[in-house]
Amino acid sequence: MNKLRALCIAERFEFDALYDLLSRQVHAARMRNVIMLTPDEGSFAFIFDYGVCVLCRYDYEAEKRLLDLLLKYAVNPLSSFIEEELEYQKGVGEGVRIRHDLIDLDDVSELVCLSLAHALAQSTKLASFETSIEETIKKTKYIPEALAKKGSIAMSRTQLAKERGRVYLEKSHIILQFNLLDTPEFIWEYPELENYYLALSRYLEIAPRALVLKNRLEVIQELLAMMADEQKHSHSSMLEWIIIILIAIEIVLFFVK
Repeated sequence: MNKLRALCIAERFEFDALYDLLSRQVHAARMRNVIMLTPDEGSFAFIFDYGVCVLCRYDYEAEKRLLDLLLKYAVNPLSSFIEEELEYQKGVGEGVRIRHDLIDLDDVSELVCLSLAHALAQSTKLASFETSIEETIKKTKYIPEALAKKGSIAMSRTQLAKERGRVYLEKSHIILQFNLLDTPEFIWEYPELENYYLALSRYLEIAPRALVLKNRLEVIQELLAMMADEQKHSHSSMLEWIIIILIAIEIVLFFVK
């Protein structure tokens, strides 16, 4: 039984510099946004530029050494790593079969493991976004509650703008930057491996989870947009009252003269 272990450790890696270092130390190959390492016979490591590494048959010491190295090239490392783990073995049938986190494969070559690693890496990155959005929901939970009770909320325009920017950034990461809903370009180059990737992607429910996450972000965005509109209305009302008061003062001064 072999383990396929994924860890999301940062927002992204300094990929070019990392590859330059690894190519001088171990047998490393680069395929678009992935660095493939084969330190020992039968062991693989796949490092994705969006801050995830997937390890196959790595022992504890080898994993620790690699993670220590990756952290030196990590951009915005996570305070706690996001981990996912599956087991795989060479089965007797053809193709791929997944049950209870166990993958039966007809081939356990490096490229087959890479096709599985793409799906597992996407799932792990998605899990990091899910954790981040949960924290955002907890932080903004008081807003609708306060609005329902008081009809207003004490939040400055700067604070609100920062929250809206942070939510939009999370959404752009999911939809635009990390291609969590797209089939990796590696699969287009090796179409014979597509069934391995799609099987694990469906098992990990990547597309439905990404859609749910997108919908939750949209709800938060709508809430913050409503708050921004309320602040604009309050600001406009204040300006109108200032103008009315100034006109009244001018009239009083006119009659006094």
